[in-house]
Amino acid sequence: MTVRKSIIVSITREQDDPIRSCLQSGRVASTRETVRAGQRLLDRDDAVTPSETQVERERGGTAHA
Repeated sequence: MTVRKSIIVSITREQDDPIRSCLQSGRVASTRETVRAGQRLLDRDDAVTPSETQVERERGGTAHA
């Protein structure tokens, strides 16, 4: 069984607006789902090879090693 942990995070209006927009449009069903989607993107980003990471940085992207 997965152990769940609750946390409280303070965000700015600029961070909240896109989350609410995703909720209102039906793109995500909950704030929790939005956070999970962000985590999946971070995990995917971490799986990028170093050479791809360097190319992305040179393009001004957000990939990291």
